[in-house]
Amino acid sequence: MDIALDAPVRATVAVEKNKADTWSVGFYFIDADGRRDRRCLGVYETDADAAQAVRRLWFGMSLENAA
Repeated sequence: MDIALDAPVRATVAVEKNKADTWSVGFYFIDADGRRDRRCLGVYETDADAAQAVRRLWFGMSLENAA
């Protein structure tokens, strides 16, 4: 099976400390050739707040809506 190099093959959600000393939740699409397309889902004061945002996102997702 051939996969186009610009096709997203992996997605990652990351909680990251940023330069402003706050916490970001980032979403990455990673292409077959390794390029990343990043979107910031939100900025939070603490790592616990950021993790809670990821939990809300995760439990709010439904495979029924993913198509």
